Amino acid sequence: MTNENRNILLKLLEQHQESGMSEQIDYNKFYLYSIITHSTAIEGSTVTEVEAILLFD
Repeated sequence: MTNENRNILLKLLEQHQESGMSEQIDYNKFYLYSIITHSTAIEGSTVTEVEAILLFD
């Protein structure tokens, strides 16, 4: 990676952090819903991730 590319990447990461976008999604809840959806799919459930999110929220 060149220094120019590194500086561009760091600038973009800084802009992303300042925007607050990472705080818009509760990643812990998303991860939990994903685990629940996949584990119940193994048992034969046909509920999708979107349906599970709607159900739990």
